[in-house]
Amino acid sequence: MIRKLTFAAVCAATILAGAARRAEAIPAFSMQTGLQCDACHVSLRATTELGESYLRNDLRLPNLGMGGKPVVALRGQLAYTSEPDPSLLPKATVDEVEAFLAVRVNREFSAAGQFYLLDGGRPGSTREAWIQYESPGSFAGAPVRATLGSITLPLSVDPETFRQTNQHYAVFDQTVGANPFAFIDPRNAASLAAGSPVRGPSMMLVVAQGHDPHSGLPQAGIDRMVQAQEAIGGLVLSAYDYAGRRDLGPIADAFQRRAVGVNLYRGRLAVETLLQTGFDTSPNGDGVGIASSGGFLQLRYQLPRATFVIVRYDGVNDTGGDTFARSLTVGATRLISRGVRLGMEDVIQHAGRTTHTLNATLGFGVSNTRQGSGAY
Repeated sequence: MIRKLTFAAVCAATILAGAARRAEAIPAFSMQTGLQCDACHVSLRATTELGESYLRNDLRLPNLGMGGKPVVALRGQLAYTSEPDPSLLPKATVDEVEAFLAVRVNREFSAAGQFYLLDGGRPGSTREAWIQYESPGSFAGAPVRATLGSITLPLSVDPETFRQTNQHYAVFDQTVGANPFAFIDPRNAASLAAGSPVRGPSMMLVVAQGHDPHSGLPQAGIDRMVQAQEAIGGLVLSAYDYAGRRDLGPIADAFQRRAVGVNLYRGRLAVETLLQTGFDTSPNGDGVGIASSGGFLQLRYQLPRATFVIVRYDGVNDTGGDTFARSLTVGATRLISRGVRLGMEDVIQHAGRTTHTLNATLGFGVSNTRQGSGAY
């Protein structure tokens, strides 16, 4: 699996580097604000009034609600899956309901919060709640951004907000042994970033609480993450290094995750890849180390009338046992009206045996933005 993903990443980097000069758009606004792609784009290339306002505001989080007020959004998703739920949830359920708020305090300070009222059919919790300082002059220079609060980690693709499939990214859900750490979970953290998220080099340092939500484990020191990125037009090269410690038994587990990503956003096409490796010194508390790996290759193409076709290959593995798994997700999403999105997908999974899972989602969203609903 790793050889396949490595080969795919190398091929993608070679092909995409040649196309980078003509590329234009990357989803920086969506990853910064939690609003979805229709808030700023009528296509992967063309921007709405909201997208133009984001550019005019020096790529900052502005008050883009009606009349320049804070952005308020409510989003949700009804879901059906053909796969029986181990905890006996019905196959058709109200899967997610979330509230989002973003406010500009002044030119340098902004704040945002994303709160799950329901998550996976059950009562949810806070995903993000932070305040951010950004130095002046970000459009022309290299801004400095300092963020404090509950934040999502700086990954090449947002594992939750900007995911257009019901199927999760396996590598961001991956845990090793008894260590509950997973990239999809938000962290109580402070981050310091420098550089523009849409052009040129940028870097971010994250210092996070060494604790995993709902794990029941006590805090174990401080985790740290370093993320670097180079954006050349619509070609984005990124890498990260995450390290932490968890007390899981007589011998503590010191763990590390490292990854490289290559993303391209060109016209109606988006190509996103990630390859991650890791090592845990004692994930079961017994002093036995486990190596892990994973990644994905995803293609998204926008057809007319806000319809996206998505194909993604996921794979994860570790040396601790029978954990080799891979899947192919083939699906499409369509914005059928403002604030309503329909999605269908087939997930072909290979983990011991081959299975097909049909997922169908109906997403809905309302917001006070001038353009777009934040629904998909």
